[in-house]
Amino acid sequence: MSARSLRIAFTVMASVIFVMATYNIFSTLFFNATSNDECAWRDVPPDTSRLAISQVLPGGTSDQAGIKNGDFLLRINGKSFKNSGAAQTILNAVAQGDTATYLLERNGKQMEARVKIYKLFNVQSLALYLLGLGFLVVGYVVVMTKPQGIIQRMFGWYGIMTMMVFGLFGVSLPAGIPGWIRLIYTIFIVAGRALGPGVFVHFFFYFPVRGPFAGRKWVIALLYIFSVIITALLVIYQNSGLAVLLVLAEIPIAYFIVGLGLFARGYFRMVDRVRRSQLTPVLVASAVDIAVFTYALVVLTVNPFLFLLHPIVLGPLLLIVALPLAFGYSIFRYRVMDIDLIIKRSLIYGSVTAIVAAMYLLIVFGIGQLVGIMFGRTNNQILTLTAFVIIALMFDPVKRRAQEWIDKIFYAERLNYQKALLEFSQELPRQMNMEEILHSIINRISSTMHVDKISVVVCDEISGCSTLDRNVSAESSSFADEEGGLIAFMRSARTPQSFALLAEEPESVKIHERDRKRILDSGIILSVPMMLNERLVGMINVGEKLSGKVYSQEDIDLLSTVASQAAIAIENARLHKSEIEKERMEEELDIARRIQQGLLPKCDPVVKNLDICGVSIPALSVGGDYYDYIRLRNGKLLVVVADVSGKGMSAALYMSKIQGMLQLAAHMYESPKQMLIEVNRRLYEGIERKSFITMVLGLFDPENNEVTICRAGHNKPLISFNGELRFAEGAGIGLGLEPGPIFESELEEVRQKLEPGRLFVFYSDGLTEAMNDKHEQFGDATVHDLVQSKRGLASEKILESVLEGVKKFRGDAVVHDDITVVVVKAR
Repeated sequence: MSARSLRIAFTVMASVIFVMATYNIFSTLFFNATSNDECAWRDVPPDTSRLAISQVLPGGTSDQAGIKNGDFLLRINGKSFKNSGAAQTILNAVAQGDTATYLLERNGKQMEARVKIYKLFNVQSLALYLLGLGFLVVGYVVVMTKPQGIIQRMFGWYGIMTMMVFGLFGVSLPAGIPGWIRLIYTIFIVAGRALGPGVFVHFFFYFPVRGPFAGRKWVIALLYIFSVIITALLVIYQNSGLAVLLVLAEIPIAYFIVGLGLFARGYFRMVDRVRRSQLTPVLVASAVDIAVFTYALVVLTVNPFLFLLHPIVLGPLLLIVALPLAFGYSIFRYRVMDIDLIIKRSLIYGSVTAIVAAMYLLIVFGIGQLVGIMFGRTNNQILTLTAFVIIALMFDPVKRRAQEWIDKIFYAERLNYQKALLEFSQELPRQMNMEEILHSIINRISSTMHVDKISVVVCDEISGCSTLDRNVSAESSSFADEEGGLIAFMRSARTPQSFALLAEEPESVKIHERDRKRILDSGIILSVPMMLNERLVGMINVGEKLSGKVYSQEDIDLLSTVASQAAIAIENARLHKSEIEKERMEEELDIARRIQQGLLPKCDPVVKNLDICGVSIPALSVGGDYYDYIRLRNGKLLVVVADVSGKGMSAALYMSKIQGMLQLAAHMYESPKQMLIEVNRRLYEGIERKSFITMVLGLFDPENNEVTICRAGHNKPLISFNGELRFAEGAGIGLGLEPGPIFESELEEVRQKLEPGRLFVFYSDGLTEAMNDKHEQFGDATVHDLVQSKRGLASEKILESVLEGVKKFRGDAVVHDDITVVVVKAR
């Protein structure tokens, strides 16, 4: 549950129990107080409708009415009864000071006696109510301070259960109370008796320190199971009259005492000297409570009716209220969660503010009245009212100055925080360097909150997490973004988390042992997440204050605000850095684009009987497509079109490498096939296994009117033949896929005659695989039909038609691949 939900739940529960217990104590002491006739009654089984009278107090009201020990009580005010409890209910209806008529039996004869009734002040119920109320109040304040802490929640339940068990002790409701209210009381009483004893012991498994039984679930289960069984027996056999039930009814008190005994054991065996001095009041009060409870049990066991005859004998029970007071004192005195500081400061601040406001009103009202008297109240009401308003406005600046002075005295820390926050918010936007921002965060927190140990963790999805720290070792302040770690925990929690009790409550934080150890080693006691749009940017980790005080809600609010602003600044710094890197990359890409464009042909070559035109359009700034014209001996021209797998910078680098290899091979070998074999051999040794290159070579020989085409896994070029446009044949696999034998065996050369008007179109797959916004491809057939329709034009016009056609087809869709086209037409 969230902190807010827990606060609501505890508030509702505490309020309901408080109202029920308070009504019960008022009913017990006033509305339905126990009537006292200063003698003892005792059931006489099996006929419990007649009660044996004993212990008649000499000189008491029963003695004065003539009642003697050994008499039997038959009726009260003419009403019969089933047992002593029912008789007491009848007697309770008699008002203070009135007389009740007893029908008695003495020596076989019946007689009447008129007994004056007194109301008993129930010291026992009052003491138990105050015990429950004390724990309820202290427990509520503690759990409201940190509802998600294990110790705080358990202490909150301890307070609620103490009130349920002891505050609802001996419920005394008037006869006119509706049945559904009685049912609610019954449910809460049974629930308190069933669960309360377990809580009384369970809490001290963790307090003052985590003991050996804290992690043993079977021990904890037995605690609650045993108390539930005892409660069930009491409910089932409540009217049986069994004497053992009187013993079982005292089980909650026994559990309560056992819990205090566990506290004493932990105090002497497991608590360090400093904390022991802080908990000494609780130890002393525990001893007092154990002694008082033991005293009361002894008194009631020796003479169960003694408190009716002499109520003062249970007066020492009032001392049991010392225990919740001792808990409260230790908590407030030693500033556990800064509770005492907040309460005391708020009370004084409120009182001084009220005095200033009262003085302001008195001055304004007094001067206003004086003006009214001077000018006459009846005849000059408008003048009087005007004077009153003017005086109020005149003194308002004085009042505001006084209020500011009070705020400065009582809330100087808050004003310092506000000032620091303002300076920090003005300082951050000017900083775009990540390291400067982190140093600024550390310096601001250290100087404002006087914290010595600070570390700021910044996380990035790409580069992981980095840390900048002060007075914390790098090893203990570095946290990895991994499942079960602190960063994953903070990403899930999204709220500040305290680790002050981590050593005593290791299970309170759901992180793995490695990060838990780092937190303890580093001295971190509070971690505040830096969130931006529900995303964890990092966290601010702080150690103890130099003053020794714990972190108040104001401290946490300040750190949360700093964390929010820091998250924005860190994100801006990242964006700024990314923008700079992007600009640098664009500059480098622009240089690379110019270099690559310089490697491509500057213009189309002029060759006898050939009309040539080519272009390469990269999808990005640089691309992996490549085309070239290489002039060879005897007027031959080698036309090259290649495509490197992928695109971008890596493809461009491979392309430049291929260009150099092919330039060398073209002058070494006569046929395109031999050229490709040589390039593949050299390339295979240095190319990544996931990369390859497709290539088509066309060796044009105008002198012999012949062209030889060889392709290594590339798109089949279009060739016109006898007035028909068709795709060239010839097999082959890509370069760099295989070292040699298979590559060589797969390559085929195709020879064609160069006849006037004959057309050759070489292109990369970026042309045929171009897609529109419907994810439809341009396709080989479209290229074929488009070239067929324009085959009578010059090569430049054919090329323009092809590019215009693919551009129109693609529309606004994103360009996914490089496009290269070379058109050669024989004249």
